Amino acid sequence: MRKLIIPLACVALLALPAVVPNDYLMRLVNVGIIYAILAVSLNFVLGYAGQISLGHAGFFGIGAYTAGILTHTGPGYMFWPVFVLAGGMAGLAGLIIGVPALRLKGHYLAFGTLGFGEIIRIILFNWQEVTHGGDGIAAIPAPSVFGFQFDNDQKYFYLSLAFLLLVLLLARRTETSKYGRSFAALRDAEMAAGTTGVNVTRIKILAFVISSVIAGCAGSLYAHLVGFISPDAFTFEVTAQVLSMVLLGGMGTTFGPVLGAAFITMLPEMLRISKEYYQVIYGAGVAFAVVFLPQGILGFLSRRKAVKVPQLGENGVIEELALDDPAIDLLRPKSGSGAGDDVLLSIKNLTCRFGGLIAINDLSMQVRSGTIHALIGPNGAGKSTFINLVSGVYQRQEGVMEFGGQVLPVSSSWNIAKAGIARTFQNLRSFHSLTVMDNVLVGCRSAKPASWSSVMLGSSAAAREETDLRATAEAALRFVGLWAMRDIPVSALPHELQRMVEIARALAMRPRMILLDEPAAGMNPTEVERLVVQVRKMKAIGLTVLIVEHNMPFVMKIADTITVLNFGKKIADGTPVQIQQNPEVIGAYLGKRAAAKEVKNAVA
Repeated sequence: MRKLIIPLACVALLALPAVVPNDYLMRLVNVGIIYAILAVSLNFVLGYAGQISLGHAGFFGIGAYTAGILTHTGPGYMFWPVFVLAGGMAGLAGLIIGVPALRLKGHYLAFGTLGFGEIIRIILFNWQEVTHGGDGIAAIPAPSVFGFQFDNDQKYFYLSLAFLLLVLLLARRTETSKYGRSFAALRDAEMAAGTTGVNVTRIKILAFVISSVIAGCAGSLYAHLVGFISPDAFTFEVTAQVLSMVLLGGMGTTFGPVLGAAFITMLPEMLRISKEYYQVIYGAGVAFAVVFLPQGILGFLSRRKAVKVPQLGENGVIEELALDDPAIDLLRPKSGSGAGDDVLLSIKNLTCRFGGLIAINDLSMQVRSGTIHALIGPNGAGKSTFINLVSGVYQRQEGVMEFGGQVLPVSSSWNIAKAGIARTFQNLRSFHSLTVMDNVLVGCRSAKPASWSSVMLGSSAAAREETDLRATAEAALRFVGLWAMRDIPVSALPHELQRMVEIARALAMRPRMILLDEPAAGMNPTEVERLVVQVRKMKAIGLTVLIVEHNMPFVMKIADTITVLNFGKKIADGTPVQIQQNPEVIGAYLGKRAAAKEVKNAVA
């Protein structure tokens, strides 16, 4: 039965113009389709990438006015080149506005894009010589091709429907591709996305440009449908309507915006039978949907059932990737880590201040290649700040960091990840809307990455890349023993397994060094023992591991070298035995009096 749904829906759509009773309703259907296209375009920014944009009416207006200015009183075949140009002009505006605006976050971004939409509206009103101001632009011709004219609503329906289907195909391919995974990572946990190697700025701009191009094309369709445009048609009210469509239909879904557009467009007409109260009923219906359907109509209809998570070692054995398995080579560092005597990470005079607070104070240390190096210290010693500095989450203010013999400039977290440094987080930062497999795929990188156009066209190069990425992700999941859980939503996993997913995601990046921030936090002794095995396996395949941890038995069991921080300063550096006997370390953990007593007892 399910296989028949899509063919039956297609037949129903194709037959729609024949069953719609009058031209008014057919015009409403066409407007609804154009608004559905506009809603899908906003979904790229809002639903996929998680960025709030309130200036969509501006891109819609740019596309419509490009079409109106260049084709009014002209032949219908001009629609086609100008249609492409309308999308290009809106895309260019999206790029120009997007580069500075997307440095903003949250409500600041919302206000910035809202201002852009208002600026476009003001320009359309006041640039009389070009836009004709409040008089608008008339005589916009109906599209034609090879002499066939789309000169009524029944014919225009097929043109607008074809473009809607094309946009939905584009959205679906994006959602299921590496770009869709990057968008989801950005939406769910921007900081983790950056440290996993996702170029956050580029991905934001890509989403913004795709969105604005589609909105511009929708504007061109609208202009040629109605034949007349004026600035009144591109106010903030349009953005609010389209935003409602995305929210009601289901953010981040392929077909949700279309459902939302159908709901918002058709419901007022259905309620007009109640002449005096239809607006009240309509408003109440929208409010009800927002409050009681927070994931939208499609989100409500496609809610996942409860997932049974298999237990590790359910059959007495945890299936993990053996060190002698050929697939282990997919996880080895891309660049050789060298011998244990080689310095991989060298920190010189690193300092970090937050106002008057010095979190890291003139720190110098070295991490040798192929070793497990632990960084310990009391609460507030600066350990997490150090990890954030090394991984590029915080910008270095003073000091030099050398990695693999090369000086690393002050850079973004994704460039640090590209250099070969991966990390996990003390507080879990998984991409909660994705499955375990897709979480790990976000960290995978190809030697020859396929372009966006190649992925959208489904080229053989893109297919080969996806196969390679999935092979790496499979190796990483087998390494930590989670292959059996690959299709489970990561949010359904218990704490320990989510932490293992983060480790697998970092391994899939094939880094030279991995930073583990409090990996044993919240784990019971059995889980800690499993973590010990995993970390030793990382060392065995050539990874350098830098661990920040409070669990001292775990640290003493696993570390080759330990560095101790206290109030941002290094107070000791050495082997576990040397650190255990160091009076300054004892004093930092126990206090000076207790340390003196401890040393006195040891001497006695």
